[in-house]
Amino acid sequence: MKGAVFTNFQEMIEDQFGMECWEALLEKCDLPSGGMYTSADTYDDQEILSLVGALSEYSELPVPALVEAFGRYLYDGLANSLPPSMMNYPDLWSLLDAVDSVIHVEVNKLYPDALTPKIIVTEKHDNGVTLYYQSPRKMCLLAIGLVHKAAESFGTPVTIKHTCCMNEGADHCSMLIEQD
Repeated sequence: MKGAVFTNFQEMIEDQFGMECWEALLEKCDLPSGGMYTSADTYDDQEILSLVGALSEYSELPVPALVEAFGRYLYDGLANSLPPSMMNYPDLWSLLDAVDSVIHVEVNKLYPDALTPKIIVTEKHDNGVTLYYQSPRKMCLLAIGLVHKAAESFGTPVTIKHTCCMNEGADHCSMLIEQD
């Protein structure tokens, strides 16, 4: 996983739980990287899973809620790290349509070792879309958080129904995203 994800996770923890929480997580997790992350480097996926698990214990919040909350937090960090032209979409629906075909293509040009998830709009409806998510990381809740924050940034209130999930044995996740 790219270091930008880790640096944003560290920022979220420090902002919402304090530096002492971050230090406690690093001590508890005994990470191969030592918790020293740079945006462009790549780190073992297991490190983020260990950190989220430790944060759940520390905060007494459930892992799914923390992962979705991190997705919401991560949106601004990722959006701000891209050239403005890559985030110049007129609405949420255009952005979602461009994630795999434009944004992830450009990310993979910048970082050839990046393993981006497959996120595709498979159906368009009158008031929303059906989104396909597939990744060996199975972090669909992170994607849901990202979509919620993207919707908020466009002033588009949405409801997301997670209709099948890789974490429950499916080969992909499907999300029905509808404007409220």
